[in-house]
Amino acid sequence: MTKQTGALAWVLMAVLSLIWGSSFILIKRGLDVFSAGEVGAIRIIAASTFLLPFAIKGLKNVQRKDWVLLLCVGLFGSFIPAFLFAKAQTQIPSSVAGILNALTPLFTMIIGAVFYSQKFTAKTVLGLIIGFGGTVVLILAGTGGDLSALNYYALLVVLATIFYGANLNLIKFKIPDLRARTITSISLMLVGPLAIAYLFIMTPFVDKLASEEGAYFSL
Repeated sequence: MTKQTGALAWVLMAVLSLIWGSSFILIKRGLDVFSAGEVGAIRIIAASTFLLPFAIKGLKNVQRKDWVLLLCVGLFGSFIPAFLFAKAQTQIPSSVAGILNALTPLFTMIIGAVFYSQKFTAKTVLGLIIGFGGTVVLILAGTGGDLSALNYYALLVVLATIFYGANLNLIKFKIPDLRARTITSISLMLVGPLAIAYLFIMTPFVDKLASEEGAYFSL
């Protein structure tokens, strides 16, 4: 790896960190206006719409055996966690959600070892243990060291990280031949209609828009 390539990798990592970290704050702000279900659905619809051109372009690379797997990727890696995070953040701070999200590597390792016989080095295990310990310390610090003060909505975030771990292993071991962009865009394309149906049929989203529009024109 050249110095230029290495520097670009660090820049991209920094940008990704900013985008990923800010998502928890944006979820919290979205909850000021919309319900948890609406926020989760809007996130999926926005992502699937933005990536739709890439999904269409990547369709030629998808084989018949990949479709069910890509649907599972969409559900485990995007759809279900989007709703879990939104629901959790109705009762916990965005900072706690971000901290708990750090459990994803731990569950990725556990699921890989249990279901895919994945081998890990001692350094990897030690690093994950240290990371997990740091997460626990931060959680306890946020509750004054009192476990009884822990808001159990945080367990929804833990469940989301379990889905993330399952998703990463699914991609690694079941569809390694597809490009990351193809996997992401097509998996979101598959769950996008589910989010649209939920938002417009199962929530009062349309009524909210109509009332807001009416209030705007009455000014």
